[in-house]
Amino acid sequence: MNTKKLFLFVVVLTLAATGFGQSQQKGQISEGVRGDATSDCQSTFTSGSNQTYLQFCTTVNGNVTELQSPAGEEHIRWGSVDEGYGICDFNSSLTRYYDWADGGDSGNWLAAVITQPGGPNTFPLKITRTTSDGIYTLTQSFTRDTVEPTVIIKMTLKNDSAVSRDFALVRYADIDANNGDGGDYKNWFDYTHDAAWGYNSSFNSYGVMLFAVPSNTPRFAFVQNTFGGPDPCSPVDHLPATPWYGDGSVGYDWNGTLGAHKSITVSGEYKRF
Repeated sequence: MNTKKLFLFVVVLTLAATGFGQSQQKGQISEGVRGDATSDCQSTFTSGSNQTYLQFCTTVNGNVTELQSPAGEEHIRWGSVDEGYGICDFNSSLTRYYDWADGGDSGNWLAAVITQPGGPNTFPLKITRTTSDGIYTLTQSFTRDTVEPTVIIKMTLKNDSAVSRDFALVRYADIDANNGDGGDYKNWFDYTHDAAWGYNSSFNSYGVMLFAVPSNTPRFAFVQNTFGGPDPCSPVDHLPATPWYGDGSVGYDWNGTLGAHKSITVSGEYKRF
């Protein structure tokens, strides 16, 4: 086992060992019944043209289920459209909370609350979800970089309970770069500590990188040899030797301890390259 893979394995084991209907109107806050996992777009954002073109969309639950850049090259919305977020609570018998869009959800979320003063398809956009047991609230704010086509997701995780909690926060995407590579959904995948990516290696091809803005929160990137969502409590279960070719996915894990009623804020970016 090389040092990179050993580091990820030790991080996860160490955490576990420590105990670890209301419709939206423009300018309003939207809140409804508990939303089932969906890949349907609630808001779509478009900028640039040709090589600088970027189009992405978000669901009511805060999943990025379309990412097209440059024009005509779609990297997520193929086959089963899987992207989203997960939380592991190491204090309560490894309780898992996740929403992977078409990949399903854990069924233990309250309804998403969308704060979007200008209405659908406009910024600012903030989507907030609280777990049904009242332990965590996850707030996502979406922006973009139009110079280097990038989707930027700022995530704030708050511990709503009265005790300190050990947690992991995971972001994940089933990358199918370059229009699903002609329908076989196979790409090359690789990663470093700070980023994970899927791409094609042919002439005039593109890829997508999931990159985390450096922060004081312990973190690591990973790839999977499957397109399905990871286990938020053990995200490196499907870690292949890389570079790896197949129908895979990328992910990022932030982890640590949250004091009672405390929060952390991290940022993840989907960058076309």
